Amino acid sequence: MAEAQKDPYNERDAGLLLVFSDPGKDATVDEFHDWYDNEHVPLRISRFPEFLTAARYAVPSSSFVSSTSDDARAFSAKWAAAYTISSNALYKDPAYTSLRSQRSPREAELLSRVAVLDRRIYRLVYDSSAEGALDTTTDSRDGLGPAPADLRPRTKADVESEAKFVVATSVTPAEENKAAYDEWYVKEHVPMLKKVPGWKRTRRFELVDALINGRDVRPDNQDGKEVPLCLGLHEYENGDFESTPEYKAALDTPWRTKVIEGGIVRRERRVMQLHRAWDAETALKAGPAS
Repeated sequence: MAEAQKDPYNERDAGLLLVFSDPGKDATVDEFHDWYDNEHVPLRISRFPEFLTAARYAVPSSSFVSSTSDDARAFSAKWAAAYTISSNALYKDPAYTSLRSQRSPREAELLSRVAVLDRRIYRLVYDSSAEGALDTTTDSRDGLGPAPADLRPRTKADVESEAKFVVATSVTPAEENKAAYDEWYVKEHVPMLKKVPGWKRTRRFELVDALINGRDVRPDNQDGKEVPLCLGLHEYENGDFESTPEYKAALDTPWRTKVIEGGIVRRERRVMQLHRAWDAETALKAGPAS
Protein backbone atom coordinates (compact mmCIF):
# COMPACT_ATOMS: atom_id res chain seq x y z
CA MET A 1 0.00 0.00 0.00
CA ALA A 2 1.24 3.49 -0.76
CA GLU A 3 2.86 5.28 2.16
CA ALA A 4 0.34 8.14 2.07
CA GLN A 5 -2.53 5.72 2.53
CA LYS A 6 -1.31 3.94 5.70
CA ASP A 7 -2.37 6.71 8.07
CA PRO A 8 -5.84 8.08 7.27
CA TYR A 9 -4.73 11.44 8.65
CA ASN A 10 -1.23 11.52 7.19
CA GLU A 11 0.54 14.84 7.69
CA ARG A 12 1.87 14.71 4.12
CA ASP A 13 -1.61 14.53 2.59
CA ALA A 14 -3.41 17.70 1.64
CA GLY A 15 -7.15 17.38 1.82
CA LEU A 16 -10.64 18.77 1.81
CA LEU A 17 -13.18 19.25 4.57
CA LEU A 18 -16.61 19.26 2.92
CA VAL A 19 -19.74 19.78 4.98
CA PHE A 20 -23.31 19.65 3.69
CA SER A 21 -25.98 20.95 6.04
CA ASP A 22 -29.60 21.93 6.29
CA PRO A 23 -31.34 23.74 9.15
CA GLY A 24 -34.61 21.95 8.42
CA LYS A 25 -37.93 22.90 10.00
CA ASP A 26 -36.71 23.18 13.61
CA ALA A 27 -34.10 25.91 13.06
CA THR A 28 -34.48 29.16 11.16
CA VAL A 29 -32.29 29.99 8.19
CA ASP A 30 -31.32 33.30 9.82
CA GLU A 31 -30.02 31.74 13.05
CA PHE A 32 -28.29 29.01 11.05
CA HIS A 33 -26.43 31.54 8.89
CA ASP A 34 -25.60 33.76 11.85
CA TRP A 35 -23.99 30.86 13.71
CA TYR A 36 -22.16 29.54 10.65
CA ASP A 37 -20.91 32.91 9.36
CA ASN A 38 -20.09 34.62 12.65
CA GLU A 39 -18.99 31.77 14.94
CA HIS A 40 -18.26 28.49 13.20
CA VAL A 41 -16.13 29.54 10.22
CA PRO A 42 -14.24 32.44 11.91
CA LEU A 43 -13.22 30.18 14.79
CA ARG A 44 -11.38 27.88 12.37
CA ILE A 45 -9.72 30.35 10.02
CA SER A 46 -8.54 32.51 12.92
CA ARG A 47 -6.78 29.65 14.72
CA PHE A 48 -5.50 27.10 12.22
CA PRO A 49 -3.05 27.76 9.35
CA GLU A 50 -4.10 24.44 7.79
CA PHE A 51 -7.29 26.11 6.54
CA LEU A 52 -6.20 27.42 3.13
CA THR A 53 -9.69 28.34 1.93
CA ALA A 54 -13.05 28.86 3.56
CA ALA A 55 -16.30 29.22 1.64
CA ARG A 56 -19.98 28.49 2.02
CA TYR A 57 -22.26 27.57 -0.84
CA ALA A 58 -25.93 27.25 -1.60
CA VAL A 59 -26.75 23.88 -3.16
CA PRO A 60 -29.55 24.39 -5.69
CA SER A 61 -29.22 20.92 -7.24
CA SER A 62 -28.58 17.50 -5.69
CA SER A 63 -28.91 13.90 -6.84
CA PHE A 64 -28.02 10.62 -5.15
CA VAL A 65 -28.44 7.04 -6.36
CA SER A 66 -27.24 3.96 -4.50
CA SER A 67 -27.59 0.25 -5.10
CA THR A 68 -27.36 -0.34 -1.35
CA SER A 69 -29.93 2.18 -0.08
CA ASP A 70 -33.13 3.78 -1.37
CA ASP A 71 -33.18 6.51 1.31
CA ALA A 72 -31.73 9.75 -0.06
CA ARG A 73 -33.11 12.22 2.51
CA ALA A 74 -29.67 12.94 3.94
CA PHE A 75 -28.27 13.76 0.51
CA SER A 76 -30.38 16.78 -0.38
CA ALA A 77 -29.06 19.40 2.07
CA LYS A 78 -29.35 22.95 0.74
CA TRP A 79 -26.06 24.34 2.06
CA ALA A 80 -22.39 23.41 1.91
CA ALA A 81 -19.07 24.56 3.31
CA ALA A 82 -15.73 23.71 1.69
CA TYR A 83 -12.29 24.11 3.20
CA THR A 84 -9.00 23.22 1.54
CA ILE A 85 -6.71 21.70 4.17
CA SER A 86 -2.92 21.81 3.84
CA SER A 87 -2.28 18.76 6.03
CA ASN A 88 -4.69 16.09 7.21
CA ALA A 89 -2.71 15.87 10.44
CA LEU A 90 -5.03 18.68 11.49
CA TYR A 91 -7.67 16.10 12.40
CA LYS A 92 -5.37 14.62 15.08
CA ASP A 93 -4.59 17.99 16.68
CA PRO A 94 -6.27 18.23 20.12
CA ALA A 95 -6.71 21.97 19.60
CA TYR A 96 -8.85 21.18 16.57
CA THR A 97 -10.73 18.15 17.89
CA SER A 98 -11.69 20.13 20.99
CA LEU A 99 -13.81 22.40 18.79
CA ARG A 100 -16.28 19.54 18.54
CA SER A 101 -15.83 18.02 21.98
CA GLN A 102 -16.18 21.42 23.67
CA ARG A 103 -18.80 23.20 21.59
CA SER A 104 -20.20 26.54 22.67
CA PRO A 105 -23.65 26.29 24.32
CA ARG A 106 -25.11 28.13 21.32
CA GLU A 107 -23.60 25.70 18.82
CA ALA A 108 -24.55 22.61 20.80
CA GLU A 109 -28.16 23.74 21.14
CA LEU A 110 -28.50 24.69 17.48
CA LEU A 111 -26.96 21.46 16.21
CA SER A 112 -29.44 19.48 18.29
CA ARG A 113 -32.16 20.93 16.05
CA VAL A 114 -30.70 20.93 12.53
CA ALA A 115 -31.99 18.46 9.97
CA VAL A 116 -28.65 17.46 8.42
CA LEU A 117 -25.00 17.91 9.32
CA ASP A 118 -22.91 15.87 6.88
CA ARG A 119 -19.15 16.15 7.53
CA ARG A 120 -16.70 14.56 5.10
CA ILE A 121 -12.91 14.37 5.26
CA TYR A 122 -10.95 13.67 2.08
CA ARG A 123 -7.35 13.28 0.99
CA LEU A 124 -6.17 14.86 -2.24
CA VAL A 125 -5.18 12.60 -5.15
CA TYR A 126 -5.06 15.17 -7.98
CA ASP A 127 -4.92 18.96 -8.34
CA SER A 128 -4.96 20.44 -11.84
CA SER A 129 -3.44 23.70 -10.61
CA ALA A 130 -0.43 22.09 -8.92
CA GLU A 131 3.02 22.30 -10.43
CA GLY A 132 3.74 18.87 -11.88
CA ALA A 133 0.10 17.84 -11.45
CA LEU A 134 -0.13 14.07 -11.07
CA ASP A 135 -3.11 11.84 -10.37
CA THR A 136 -1.85 9.42 -7.75
CA THR A 137 -4.66 6.92 -8.34
CA THR A 138 -3.10 5.95 -11.68
CA ASP A 139 0.59 6.15 -10.69
CA SER A 140 2.09 2.76 -9.92
CA ARG A 141 5.35 3.93 -8.31
CA ASP A 142 6.23 1.92 -5.22
CA GLY A 143 5.92 3.92 -2.02
CA LEU A 144 3.97 6.68 -3.74
CA GLY A 145 3.90 9.90 -1.76
CA PRO A 146 1.17 12.54 -1.59
CA ALA A 147 -0.28 14.16 -4.69
CA PRO A 148 1.31 17.43 -5.87
CA ALA A 149 -0.89 20.24 -4.58
CA ASP A 150 -1.38 23.97 -4.94
CA LEU A 151 -1.18 24.98 -1.29
CA ARG A 152 -1.39 28.73 -1.64
CA PRO A 153 -3.78 30.19 0.93
CA ARG A 154 -6.66 32.00 -0.75
CA THR A 155 -8.26 35.33 -0.03
CA LYS A 156 -11.97 36.00 -0.18
CA ALA A 157 -11.43 37.67 -3.57
CA ASP A 158 -9.52 34.63 -4.86
CA VAL A 159 -12.41 32.31 -4.07
CA GLU A 160 -14.95 34.71 -5.55
CA SER A 161 -13.05 34.76 -8.85
CA GLU A 162 -11.92 31.12 -8.99
CA ALA A 163 -14.71 29.07 -7.42
CA LYS A 164 -18.00 30.91 -7.72
CA PHE A 165 -19.66 27.75 -9.01
CA VAL A 166 -18.56 24.26 -7.98
CA VAL A 167 -19.73 20.83 -9.07
CA ALA A 168 -19.07 17.98 -6.65
CA THR A 169 -19.46 14.56 -8.26
CA SER A 170 -18.96 11.50 -6.08
CA VAL A 171 -18.84 7.87 -7.15
CA THR A 172 -18.12 4.50 -5.63
CA PRO A 173 -17.11 2.25 -8.52
CA ALA A 174 -17.54 -1.49 -8.20
CA GLU A 175 -14.26 -2.92 -6.91
CA GLU A 176 -13.44 -4.52 -10.25
CA ASN A 177 -14.23 -1.23 -12.05
CA LYS A 178 -12.14 1.13 -9.90
CA ALA A 179 -8.98 1.08 -12.04
CA ALA A 180 -11.00 1.59 -15.23
CA TYR A 181 -12.90 4.47 -13.65
CA ASP A 182 -9.69 6.20 -12.54
CA GLU A 183 -8.06 5.76 -15.95
CA TRP A 184 -11.06 7.24 -17.77
CA TYR A 185 -11.26 10.16 -15.37
CA VAL A 186 -7.59 11.03 -15.74
CA LYS A 187 -7.09 10.40 -19.44
CA GLU A 188 -10.39 11.60 -20.91
CA HIS A 189 -12.77 13.28 -18.49
CA VAL A 190 -10.52 15.92 -16.90
CA PRO A 191 -8.90 16.92 -20.23
CA MET A 192 -12.38 17.43 -21.72
CA LEU A 193 -13.59 19.47 -18.74
CA LYS A 194 -10.58 21.77 -19.11
CA LYS A 195 -12.01 22.84 -22.48
CA VAL A 196 -15.29 24.05 -20.95
CA PRO A 197 -15.61 27.87 -21.01
CA GLY A 198 -15.28 29.21 -17.48
CA TRP A 199 -13.51 26.13 -16.09
CA LYS A 200 -10.89 27.08 -13.49
CA ARG A 201 -9.74 23.98 -11.64
CA THR A 202 -10.39 20.28 -11.04
CA ARG A 203 -9.33 18.32 -8.00
CA ARG A 204 -9.88 14.69 -7.13
CA PHE A 205 -10.13 13.30 -3.64
CA GLU A 206 -10.71 9.98 -1.90
CA LEU A 207 -12.90 9.73 1.18
CA VAL A 208 -11.20 9.24 4.54
CA ASP A 209 -14.15 9.62 6.90
CA ALA A 210 -17.82 10.61 6.81
CA LEU A 211 -20.22 11.36 9.64
CA ILE A 212 -23.85 12.37 9.07
CA ASN A 213 -25.99 13.53 11.98
CA GLY A 214 -29.26 15.42 12.29
CA ARG A 215 -32.99 15.08 12.79
CA ASP A 216 -33.70 13.99 9.21
CA VAL A 217 -31.04 11.29 8.90
CA ARG A 218 -30.86 7.65 9.86
CA PRO A 219 -29.28 6.67 13.21
CA ASP A 220 -25.85 5.14 13.80
CA ASN A 221 -24.28 6.93 10.83
CA GLN A 222 -26.06 4.69 8.34
CA ASP A 223 -26.05 7.53 5.81
CA GLY A 224 -22.37 8.23 6.40
CA LYS A 225 -21.63 4.71 5.23
CA GLU A 226 -23.32 5.56 1.92
CA VAL A 227 -21.04 8.50 1.06
CA PRO A 228 -19.22 7.63 -2.19
CA LEU A 229 -15.46 7.02 -2.22
CA CYS A 230 -14.21 9.13 -5.16
CA LEU A 231 -14.89 12.87 -5.31
CA GLY A 232 -14.33 15.16 -8.28
CA LEU A 233 -14.49 18.86 -7.40
CA HIS A 234 -14.77 21.15 -10.42
CA GLU A 235 -14.61 24.94 -10.13
CA TYR A 236 -16.10 27.40 -12.64
CA GLU A 237 -16.14 31.18 -12.81
CA ASN A 238 -19.71 31.36 -14.13
CA GLY A 239 -22.89 29.34 -14.05
CA ASP A 240 -23.28 28.78 -17.79
CA PHE A 241 -20.95 25.79 -18.03
CA GLU A 242 -23.70 23.14 -18.14
CA SER A 243 -25.22 24.62 -21.30
CA THR A 244 -21.97 24.63 -23.29
CA PRO A 245 -21.27 22.10 -26.06
CA GLU A 246 -17.93 21.31 -24.42
CA TYR A 247 -19.55 20.32 -21.14
CA LYS A 248 -22.21 18.23 -22.82
CA ALA A 249 -19.52 16.48 -24.86
CA ALA A 250 -17.60 15.56 -21.70
CA LEU A 251 -20.68 13.74 -20.38
CA ASP A 252 -21.42 11.84 -23.58
CA THR A 253 -18.54 9.67 -24.76
CA PRO A 254 -18.26 5.94 -25.51
CA TRP A 255 -15.51 5.58 -22.91
CA ARG A 256 -17.65 7.18 -20.20
CA THR A 257 -20.59 4.93 -21.09
CA LYS A 258 -18.36 1.86 -20.88
CA VAL A 259 -17.09 2.85 -17.44
CA ILE A 260 -20.59 3.54 -16.10
CA GLU A 261 -21.83 0.22 -17.44
CA GLY A 262 -18.80 -1.48 -15.87
CA GLY A 263 -20.33 -1.04 -12.43
CA ILE A 264 -21.12 1.91 -10.17
CA VAL A 265 -22.31 1.16 -6.63
CA ARG A 266 -23.45 4.70 -5.79
CA ARG A 267 -23.38 8.14 -7.38
CA GLU A 268 -23.91 11.65 -6.08
CA ARG A 269 -23.86 15.06 -7.72
CA ARG A 270 -24.17 18.50 -6.13
CA VAL A 271 -24.11 21.86 -7.91
CA MET A 272 -22.98 24.61 -5.56
CA GLN A 273 -23.17 28.40 -5.90
CA LEU A 274 -21.03 30.66 -3.72
CA HIS A 275 -22.84 32.15 -0.73
CA ARG A 276 -19.88 33.69 1.10
CA ALA A 277 -16.10 33.41 1.16
CA TRP A 278 -13.52 34.37 3.78
CA ASP A 279 -9.84 35.21 3.79
CA ALA A 280 -7.81 32.25 5.04
CA GLU A 281 -6.74 34.52 7.87
CA THR A 282 -4.11 32.52 9.77
CA ALA A 283 -2.78 30.75 6.68
CA LEU A 284 -2.28 34.06 4.86
CA LYS A 285 -0.27 35.39 7.78
CA ALA A 286 1.85 32.24 7.85
CA GLY A 287 2.52 32.25 4.09
CA PRO A 288 2.33 29.38 1.55
CA ALA A 289 2.35 25.86 2.98
CA SER A 290 5.32 23.72 2.00
